[in-house]
Amino acid sequence: MIKLQHYLVWLITPLFLLQALNQEVPGAHRPNKLDPIECDSVLLPALKHTTGVKQRVAQYGNLIRGRHCTVLSANPAEDLSELIKQLPDDRVILLSSHTFSPTTPSVPTTPSVTGKTRIHYYIRNEIVLKNGQFILGAADDGFEIVISLWERFRDKNMVRVGTTDNFHFGKTHENRLSHLTFLPTGPLDQHPVNTILFAECYNRRLIIEDNVFHLPDWSAVDLDCKKSLDASDNDSEQGPGLLFTKNIVIGKIISTIDNRITIPREGIFINLPAIKNQSKRVALTGNTILGVIADAGQFELGPGTSMDVFRNTVNITNAGPTVRDTTGLRITQRSGFVLKGHSESDAERPLYNLAGNQIRVTGMALAVSPPLELALACNHLQGSSPWRQLYKEFTLKAADPFPLGSKCKNFVSSTLVMPTPTTGSYTISQIENSWTAISDCRIKALSGLTNFEGQFFFGREDCLKTTTLSPGNSSRPAADIDPDSSTATTSVTTGLGVITTLTLLLNL
Repeated sequence: MIKLQHYLVWLITPLFLLQALNQEVPGAHRPNKLDPIECDSVLLPALKHTTGVKQRVAQYGNLIRGRHCTVLSANPAEDLSELIKQLPDDRVILLSSHTFSPTTPSVPTTPSVTGKTRIHYYIRNEIVLKNGQFILGAADDGFEIVISLWERFRDKNMVRVGTTDNFHFGKTHENRLSHLTFLPTGPLDQHPVNTILFAECYNRRLIIEDNVFHLPDWSAVDLDCKKSLDASDNDSEQGPGLLFTKNIVIGKIISTIDNRITIPREGIFINLPAIKNQSKRVALTGNTILGVIADAGQFELGPGTSMDVFRNTVNITNAGPTVRDTTGLRITQRSGFVLKGHSESDAERPLYNLAGNQIRVTGMALAVSPPLELALACNHLQGSSPWRQLYKEFTLKAADPFPLGSKCKNFVSSTLVMPTPTTGSYTISQIENSWTAISDCRIKALSGLTNFEGQFFFGREDCLKTTTLSPGNSSRPAADIDPDSSTATTSVTTGLGVITTLTLLLNL
């Protein structure tokens, strides 16, 4: 019996020791563990989190108070998409600049735009965002968090939100992607993905803020929901919400596997043709779109739906074939923004609000496909032509631009004087737009529009080519200017806002 007890002690003791070793030490930080911690506790001195993690938690304090956080470290042997897949709804995921290994597999050669040291997180499959999940880069000073592709990545998107056939009205907690760099290139700088973020139908807000997107073949964001919904029927049952703000989108020439040369199709693609009567749910604000891209953005809205496009900077070269061009499916317009209406003859027109944007392209500044309404305030357009109107049998309607005056406050203009808070009103000179022709000084601010009603207000017109045309009155409505007349007045300057050259773009 004594001998049996001796053997039992010999067998059981290691089990107790193993259990003791597995006990978590209070306050200890275990990198890359998925166990939740209270987000509020991250700031406690006892938890040895990196400076970047603590700064990010402090920044988002009001949004994440009382929620659970997961803090991850970069490990080239781990699949970030699989880790996120294991996390529940509403989890705040913080990607720190702490790393387990100085080596990374097959790091793409695209240089950092920020000049910071890159910390790579790798994905083998697309990340599927669950209801309420946040993914926040939390790098220390001097570092940036980069989401890159694993060598055998096979999906067509890096991140996915929503489903094709269901809005999931019970899932209303917003998603956030912020402070991240997306690098959709695999080994040898190949581009195996179409889109960085692909979103379909959902019923929550998606906030994409303060990120850097290196464009793949198609776009940075592709929001494509074709399922029908009348948002006026029920306030709690709305269509997809998207706020794309303060991001940098960069397009460059792409070498395909079969040695073809192409350029990205769009910066942002939004297709909501069957969402009716929805407002204040979709907005692009304060973004910078640079490089070689066929269209900076293409948007299609359903009847009675509106979209805000405020204070964006577009500086792109539109020249070059896209992947679809090489297959004979040419759909690009070679423009800054493409604005599309709907085909329902008796339905209310969609409304696009454009204010404070600087659009510099080598093609057309704006392509419009009526019927739609367009409010245009304090934008600067520059290109070979300001407009292209598709489907000329339909009418483009100019909406009232004066309510957009407050969105002009960050737009640099020598003639723009903001009203005092007590007046609440704006004059024509405060909301008027401007136009710069880059190749033909006969192209005027309304050239390319053939069927529209109302007034689009343009003041100053410039040309990058020296000409003898005399300056005209910069304060009158552009609706009074004959775009086809050789006597239409303009003011002339040289060397303004030159488009970035292909040589510089290749060095991005």
